[in-house]
Amino acid sequence: MVSTTSSAPPIDIGIPADRRAQIAQGLGRVLADSTVLYAKTHGFHWNVTGPMFNTLHLMFMGQYTELWNALDEIAVEGHEAVARTVRAVFELADGANDQPTADLLTQRLQIHEKTAWMLRSLLEG
Repeated sequence: MVSTTSSAPPIDIGIPADRRAQIAQGLGRVLADSTVLYAKTHGFHWNVTGPMFNTLHLMFMGQYTELWNALDEIAVEGHEAVARTVRAVFELADGANDQPTADLLTQRLQIHEKTAWMLRSLLEG
């Protein structure tokens, strides 16, 4: 259960909040672009034909495997960034007594925090 009475401690990593937000947005774009590239590369791997089949098949497999591994690391940062955004919007919804939106945001926050935790555990493991 997410507590609605306390706020997260301030984050001070030496980067101003506006710059952290820009970085988080940039990571979202990197994640999206990387996911598209992963799907395209995997498609090339599945559909390659011709005399260079084996060479290209293996090359594409190496590329999509590397992309897949990178997605985990990028996604951890992305889920943490989304969780911070959800917390901020939750405060607005809760302050306006918008219970349906607050409930929706609570559910999303729980999902993103759990996913970030699971991805961190996977990467540490």
